[in-house]
Amino acid sequence: MIFGRKRKSATTDPIDTEEESLEIVGDDAGEHEVDVDVDAGDETLGESDEVTDVAALEAAEEAVAPDTGEKIDWRADGPFDSEEVDLTEDQVARIDLGAVIVTPWEGLGLQLQVNESDRQVQAVTAVWKNSGLEVTLFAAPASGGLAEELREDAVDEAEQAGGNATLADGPFGSEVRRVLPQEGPGGEQMFHVSRIWFAEGPRWLLRGTLLGEAAVGDADAPVVAPFVELFRNLVVCRGDKPMVPGELIPMKLPEGAGEG
Repeated sequence: MIFGRKRKSATTDPIDTEEESLEIVGDDAGEHEVDVDVDAGDETLGESDEVTDVAALEAAEEAVAPDTGEKIDWRADGPFDSEEVDLTEDQVARIDLGAVIVTPWEGLGLQLQVNESDRQVQAVTAVWKNSGLEVTLFAAPASGGLAEELREDAVDEAEQAGGNATLADGPFGSEVRRVLPQEGPGGEQMFHVSRIWFAEGPRWLLRGTLLGEAAVGDADAPVVAPFVELFRNLVVCRGDKPMVPGELIPMKLPEGAGEG
């Protein structure tokens, strides 16, 4: 965690949008390149997220670790609600997307999936080398429980698509590891591998979908660690607007993005 905590007194369906693309560089993006690209999703990483290696697929389908019965606070080190942290005490450069604040590192690429009709950001994908992490934000009930429901939906969707999905122990609790069949450019059979994290906060839920090289292999692999840290350092500014649990909470374009 790179910021201080405040001292307190006393649907998983793919997002449908219209096609649009623009790039934000220079003063608008600071030192971090930001691509605004509608419907980027899993396709933005190119061929790096297609896996044919059998051993890699087996690694992506590890069984769930035994339940010790001990309750763990998976959000103890983030991601955080805006009421839980103080972002005014440091000089760290961050990207404010309204409902979500991202703390990138130098050289990290951000691809924003934008709805053309209202110019709202529906997902953000952080891209680093041959991997990426797609982040979406949903409204959740105050009583919790949405994460478990979305895990079940993710497994069902994979099976209906002819693939498979398993639950495994991850850095944010149970993660979903999915392997979906995908046709290659020459008609050959290939596979799309992903890992899905869920973090449930006060009336919100973050879903992080790990793609590419980081989605394959051990959970503690070096290529995974930067994305774990990025996800932990996300800050959610949900607001007070009443929303239906499971409803997508849109983000906004960074200030100055798309102008000119």
